[in-house]
Amino acid sequence: MKKTIISTLLLLALSITASAKERNVSMEFHRKNNPPSTGSVDRAPMRIPIDVTCDTDTRTIEIVGDEAIEAEAYLYTSTGDIADYSASVNTVFSVANPDIYVILIQGDSWYATGEVEM
Repeated sequence: MKKTIISTLLLLALSITASAKERNVSMEFHRKNNPPSTGSVDRAPMRIPIDVTCDTDTRTIEIVGDEAIEAEAYLYTSTGDIADYSASVNTVFSVANPDIYVILIQGDSWYATGEVEM
């Protein structure tokens, strides 16, 4: 009985440390073009199935989305210089230097921004 409890606790501890390396990046989605004024306001937030995660140990930023989404991904440094670019949403950016990076994902009628410190 003690062996199973110790084994369970050990596996739990390993799973907690393994998942602590990778974290989600909060992205803000915006519409580019405002629809013509009809008197009513649509206050529902945009929901686009894109997940952005960063791993500080391997210094990677992974962007995963539906293959049908047509968008480009940009990675900027804190000084505004472009660090990396991808013509598709599904990509992995590798960064060499510790910095605060800004992620910009642009579609036809929307864009999303997020910030991560590596």
